[in-house]
Amino acid sequence: MPGTFTCHHCGKISPRNPRIKKQKYCSSTACQNARRNTTNKIKLRESDQSRRLRQARNKRWRDNYPAHKYQNQYRVTHPEYVIINREKQNERNKKRKKSEPSMIVKTYALSPQPLRDGVYMGFEVKSKKIVKTYAFMAAPLKQQGIAMHFAQKPG
Repeated sequence: MPGTFTCHHCGKISPRNPRIKKQKYCSSTACQNARRNTTNKIKLRESDQSRRLRQARNKRWRDNYPAHKYQNQYRVTHPEYVIINREKQNERNKKRKKSEPSMIVKTYALSPQPLRDGVYMGFEVKSKKIVKTYAFMAAPLKQQGIAMHFAQKPG
């Protein structure tokens, strides 16, 4: 009893194949690729063995075809790509220079910030920006000097 079904990928109504009991995808190439991808994702999620086999297969491929050699060869055979990429990178660099430079570098200058009566918190800062919050708390104690302890990130 053939009948019809709605394809899960493209949504078209197609005649059912009598040899497939629970048909969900039509026979088009795009829909079959979607079916295969869905099945592979489920296998990888549920099976450790499938995951290990795929990782081993990918590692073998990467060992035999290193990416840097492919990229160098591509640049040699596609000089127009190199020119266009250089122009785009120059545009990105110009945009980056217009904005204030990003603070990527760690600094070790501490700026104490008062929290409450007699308790201060220090932050590492660089040109008005907090870079790292290796914070310490300092609270003066009577006849014991200053007690310091490390605190969690504020917030």
